[in-house]
Amino acid sequence: MKSPLRFSTWVIPLSYAVVAVAAGMVFPRLETPIFHGLGSTVTVSAAMAIYSSVASGMLALTAVVFSLAFVMIQFSATAYSPRLVLWISRDPFMWHAVGVFTATFLYAIAALAWVDRSGSGRVPLISSWVVIGLLLASVAMFVGLIERIGLLQINRMLTFTGNQGRKVIEAIYPELDSRTTLAVPPEDFRRLAVTQTLIHSAQPEVIQAFNPVALIGLAKTSGGIIEMLAAVGDTVVDLTPLLRVFGAPQPIDEGALANTIEMGEERTFEQDPKYAIRLLVDIAM
Repeated sequence: MKSPLRFSTWVIPLSYAVVAVAAGMVFPRLETPIFHGLGSTVTVSAAMAIYSSVASGMLALTAVVFSLAFVMIQFSATAYSPRLVLWISRDPFMWHAVGVFTATFLYAIAALAWVDRSGSGRVPLISSWVVIGLLLASVAMFVGLIERIGLLQINRMLTFTGNQGRKVIEAIYPELDSRTTLAVPPEDFRRLAVTQTLIHSAQPEVIQAFNPVALIGLAKTSGGIIEMLAAVGDTVVDLTPLLRVFGAPQPIDEGALANTIEMGEERTFEQDPKYAIRLLVDIAM
């Protein structure tokens, strides 16, 4: 089951583009009747030159920056680990930067259409400030991208990977002196009858995380014991058993069981401390 919070990275820039186009069509239409006497002091020719420069410049900047970024990422894959570089390349910040660059380009084009509309000799004030704001946001995103690319340095890469592994270990495993009590099933629970088995019936995927609270709730509701047969970080193929239910008087809804396991195309740091160790081994090799 894929978490609803985990969606394809292309949705991020697409959302920015849709919002930019909608804003470019709506803002000037509302601005003209509501703020009829409000206009920018910039001349029409200057505004058209600025908007055209912003639009063309953002398109070129987007192409150059991300071409260099992906070339560096591919080059670093040979020095570190393809797993780690792929994880960095899917950093949401990078795709938000693509979205901001795209939104700046599209809104500048839309605002350009409203400059000297119908020969009015007027430059909409609010739209001009929106273009300037998007341009400043693009500069901030550009600086952030430079910082992200700097993460590919070997010392920062090792520190980043180690910190991610420590965070997962601290989040999953309680301290030895912790008073946290865990529900431990009896050792002879396997003597109970197997009443249900959840089978993975799809293409090969990786177990990225699972929801222990939901599993415990389902076990209590059904009156049985649920055993997880595959661990976080394991790759499962078609017909691989994922969960097994012992001694439940009534079957559990398979959809509810499947929703407790989060599947994906690659491993993540979320609940997988072995992933950080695997990456450190890759870098060392």
